[in-house]
Amino acid sequence: MKKVIVITGGSEGLGKSITERLAQNEENKIIILSNQEDGLKDVAKETNSDYQLCDVTNCNSIERAIKNILQKCKRIDVLINNAGVWLAGDLTECSYDVISNCIDVNTKGPIYMTKAVLPSMYENKKGLIINVCSQASFDSDDFSTVYNASKWAMRGFNRSIQKDVSKKGIKVTGFYPGFMQTNIFKKAGNDYDTSTGLETEKVAKAIEFIISCDEDVMIPEFGIKDIENY
Repeated sequence: MKKVIVITGGSEGLGKSITERLAQNEENKIIILSNQEDGLKDVAKETNSDYQLCDVTNCNSIERAIKNILQKCKRIDVLINNAGVWLAGDLTECSYDVISNCIDVNTKGPIYMTKAVLPSMYENKKGLIINVCSQASFDSDDFSTVYNASKWAMRGFNRSIQKDVSKKGIKVTGFYPGFMQTNIFKKAGNDYDTSTGLETEKVAKAIEFIISCDEDVMIPEFGIKDIENY
């Protein structure tokens, strides 16, 4: 029986690398989610994965996507909350809309997704949720106040939900990569040099390791030092 793995933000960046890595294992059934339909279709075709168009900031869109997945696959074994956006700049110069979007994608998105998949995981009495947080969950970089706040909130959610769901057989791992070679900054209008960042392929390998652990193995947190030594 194949392991059903749902990945948000699967159309590019780290999400794409995770998809490419996990799709190499024929024992995995990958479903990628994104609100970018063209990129979503391309990655799904390249990796022989399924996809669902989904906006993680919209609870109706999430419920529809999860319902479709469960109708087809009957269960969800792993949820990887990977979708994220970057926001930098003096707070006074950030519009209310971009502030709201940052919180919606980075914080509310993982909470909404987790809420949507938990009932089926409870029914199966097992499941794994990996929340891709950030080193910003611990640090406070200059001029990225809202982004930092969104990731601090995600770390708080991750630690809190671990206690709630562990009693029902569900494992939750907080994953804390650092600076990566993605276009997350460019999409936000910041032309940062990411050449010195972690390769997303290496980070995806660490995600694969977490998923491959035995069901009785619990990894509460997996961070940048773990990735560098893996």
